Amino acid sequence: MEPDALHMSPHGAIVLLTVLVAVYVFYECFFSPLARIPGPFVAKITWLYYPFISRRGRIHRELVDLHKTYGTVVRISPNALSVGDPMAFREIYRAGNKFYKSQSYSVLQGTRPFDLAGQRDEKIHSEQRRLVARSYSMDSMVYLEPHVDTVINALVDRLKAFHGQPIDLGYWMQLFAVDVIGSISFSRPFGYVEVGEDNGIFLRIQRALRSIGWIRHAPQLYRWHQKLMPYIGNWLAANDRNTYFFEFATREVQARTDRGGDYKDIAGQLLSVQKEKPDLNDTNIAFMMTTNVFAGSDTTSTSLRAIIYLLLKHPEKYDRLVEELESKRQKGELSLPVTFKQAESCAYLQAIIYEAMRLYPAAGDILDRDVPPGGMTINGHYVPAGVVVGTSAWVIHRVLDIWGPDAEEFLPERWLDKGNENNLKRFFFAFGGGSRTCIGRNISWLEISKLVPTLLMCFDMRLADKAELTEECGSLVFLSGLKVHVAPKELDRKLLAS
Repeated sequence: MEPDALHMSPHGAIVLLTVLVAVYVFYECFFSPLARIPGPFVAKITWLYYPFISRRGRIHRELVDLHKTYGTVVRISPNALSVGDPMAFREIYRAGNKFYKSQSYSVLQGTRPFDLAGQRDEKIHSEQRRLVARSYSMDSMVYLEPHVDTVINALVDRLKAFHGQPIDLGYWMQLFAVDVIGSISFSRPFGYVEVGEDNGIFLRIQRALRSIGWIRHAPQLYRWHQKLMPYIGNWLAANDRNTYFFEFATREVQARTDRGGDYKDIAGQLLSVQKEKPDLNDTNIAFMMTTNVFAGSDTTSTSLRAIIYLLLKHPEKYDRLVEELESKRQKGELSLPVTFKQAESCAYLQAIIYEAMRLYPAAGDILDRDVPPGGMTINGHYVPAGVVVGTSAWVIHRVLDIWGPDAEEFLPERWLDKGNENNLKRFFFAFGGGSRTCIGRNISWLEISKLVPTLLMCFDMRLADKAELTEECGSLVFLSGLKVHVAPKELDRKLLAS
């Protein structure tokens, strides 16, 4: 054959490329197993759609809007679906169901050998979780409660100095949250509440989380970047999770080891486990502490901001909660700070926590899973094995079939219906679900349950003029703008002495 016969003109190459693209688009729109599932046209033909909209910082709200437009299941990529169907949700996140984490979590894990959040292998995850689970149990958290009290007292003392001035209460609660992580992890707060400053660590965490928020949905780009990094340098703040914050946690673990002592903080408990389980080596303990530091403040502070904001926006709910607390105080059933056990006995307080976290869950993105062999059916659509499926808490927490026509309203009373409470908790997704429920859930719940009633007992609060929450999502939802007037209350000496 003559060489010229094998040569294609530029025009011919363009025609061939156009035909191939047209065939691909035609297939994805009409013959793909997911072709009948509705969604934006661009999402059907390119995986770039989802990381692109994730970078805009509104993915938590955009997912809700997509489901309002397209229904209970939405195609968000040629091979990925966002699921808002209650039955499918339960199937995907049921423990032992073989819906394993998708490849997006490989980006989160990076090269970490010990990573409960990013580990995709269920067997490895189960083995690793067993090593650390007792240290993160609620019994362990209650044992560490005095460490939390120390930070609460420091925060109350700092807030008393403002005497009714408008302050960014959300920022102070985030300082509290990260100091609690230091206190329960290493028996020593980081000192942020004391100085009233975070030294830039919050911004660094948020930049890393924003980067993770979109790049984990573009694992191809992540792998290319990591291979080229020796030549081009680091362009992804996401890498801070496994570098800067790992080094930060390693220093804290070493300082904790050098101090010695029989402290029962989380690091101390893990070091005790290490004596019997050498698989939990120093590096793995440092990785666990990295997770504490990296994810421990934003998740809790988002929930705290939402709770206080919603209470102040709904004075009748605020007053009802204060009445509940005051009634128990008068009976001598509340101390200062409020204990976790006492907070558990406050039914309306617990209802408010659940409801605020329902409306403003800290995790805004889809927790995606791979459909196992045999496939599944979602709202009449067959979905074959290998397709990525998942749900965002922002979506499932607003499904009318679960929460009713008032799903968008702040209605703590819905959690007081004992006949329906357990059903609602089946769809409460603020901490994930199944075997991959967030291991830090008990830390966050302890902090919130203690701090919210303590603040309401110590201070009168009202929103500053024109104060409104602003939202930005990068893996986690960041809330800002909680400007509040705080005025100290006069509490009787008996209560203060307790």
